[in-house]
Amino acid sequence: MDEKTKDRIVEMFDRGLLLAPIAAKIGCAESYVTRILQERGRSAWKRRYPNQDGWDWDAIFADYQNRMPFEALLQKHRVSCTTFHRHRKAEGVPLRERLGAPGKQNYQYKDGSWALNQKLHRIYGRAAREVATALFGEPIPKGWHVHHMNENPAYNDPTNLVLFPGNSEHMKYHQRLLMLQRAGVEVDATRLVSENGGTWLLLPPPQWQFSSETGQFALLETQPSPTQDRPGSELDQAAFDLR
Repeated sequence: MDEKTKDRIVEMFDRGLLLAPIAAKIGCAESYVTRILQERGRSAWKRRYPNQDGWDWDAIFADYQNRMPFEALLQKHRVSCTTFHRHRKAEGVPLRERLGAPGKQNYQYKDGSWALNQKLHRIYGRAAREVATALFGEPIPKGWHVHHMNENPAYNDPTNLVLFPGNSEHMKYHQRLLMLQRAGVEVDATRLVSENGGTWLLLPPPQWQFSSETGQFALLETQPSPTQDRPGSELDQAAFDLR
């Protein structure tokens, strides 16, 4: 690589570009960009954590013990999670106690079924995403969650599936739902989904029926009468892509 290209890499880095965009523009690997930057006295790590040589660990641990939210602590002191816990262990600082009641006293307790639910979601998660993809019309974006309204991961009927754009929105829904249930409040789960960023999937037109056995849609032999059409079926039929 000639000196002109190396100067261009340094110039883009000084303008604030990350390693991946720089490598894409130059047409080389990120490791090569890193090596060029090191030769020119630059460091992506130091740019991200400029105060790494002067961290005030007494102040950091004081904020930690005073229960500052962990993400806010990392942002305030410009320190990574890995570096923080490495220094915490070296200094013998104990993990702070978790807030909230333990076990059955916690409003998020689910009768000890968490491990089983995780196993079931791993087993049936792919099937749920395939059904959701068929209704969504394109692959589900990376990071999106497919939620089962009845919390049974094996029941992948389209009417039981909802999309959340991320883990944060999905967890907020569950936490809010459990909190209201523990308080004895009657909950409208469908409204709670919308309030927390959930997206309902468009159902296929009425002449198509989902089979739980095959996990696919099948064309009905007889068309349902207009009186049997659910509200919004014309809109759904126009929006549903039969490809």
